[in-house]
Amino acid sequence: MAPGIVAWLELWDAMCRTVTAAGTRRGAMMATLRCDHPDVLEFIHAKHRPGGLSCFNLSVLVSDALLQALERDAEWPLVFPAGGAVHRVVAARELWQALCDSAHDSAEPGVLFIDRINAANNLGYRETITATNPFGEEPLPPYGACNLGSLNLTAYVHDPFSATAHLDLPALAVDVALATRFLDNVIDLSPLPLPRQHEVVHGARRIGLGITGLADALAMLQLRYDSAAARDLATQAMTTVCQAAYRSSIGLAVERGPFPA
Repeated sequence: MAPGIVAWLELWDAMCRTVTAAGTRRGAMMATLRCDHPDVLEFIHAKHRPGGLSCFNLSVLVSDALLQALERDAEWPLVFPAGGAVHRVVAARELWQALCDSAHDSAEPGVLFIDRINAANNLGYRETITATNPFGEEPLPPYGACNLGSLNLTAYVHDPFSATAHLDLPALAVDVALATRFLDNVIDLSPLPLPRQHEVVHGARRIGLGITGLADALAMLQLRYDSAAARDLATQAMTTVCQAAYRSSIGLAVERGPFPA
């Protein structure tokens, strides 16, 4: 019998523990597995033993079909990727409970709502995404490279902890435009080790621009983290980031030409 997915990950994990970046930073890897894979339960429990897969972040690719099976309290088939033969059948709720329990016990694995990711991907016409970078900030295709920036929301809160506290969205939009240009420049300045990486990165010119400091900003605005008002504020902030980044990207396309893909 061939070894399962986790056994192969253990080999990669041992390799990565011997590698450091610039002599100081330990290697980091991301492993994902479909929620209908025969090894998914072993994958979910892979970090329960001390030191297990210490160089990996793990995530289960959760499909819309699994969520629908959960709603129906239905059975869930685990199938072999090659050929689609059913290995065994489990209750969808049993699989979901294992995910929840493991996340509580060991903070792993995470989940990626993979059908939503691919449906929202602006480059979905040319690629299928099955993973993210090691810390989950940016969904990436094969040979993609993360190019990340974030804007600290606390810097845009005026009159914090007062009745007049508010988030300066116009100022956020101005800085998003600058950050978009900055990250686009990073693409041209970054040395990439593999020709295929260069082709994918320069073909799509993908950037990952987001926010940080959300919880602190909400506190400064005197909003409960779990309130509807806090969710609305977060929506406004990310809508501002998204639309300002798109406007800046349009300007870059006019100036530099559209991305090759």
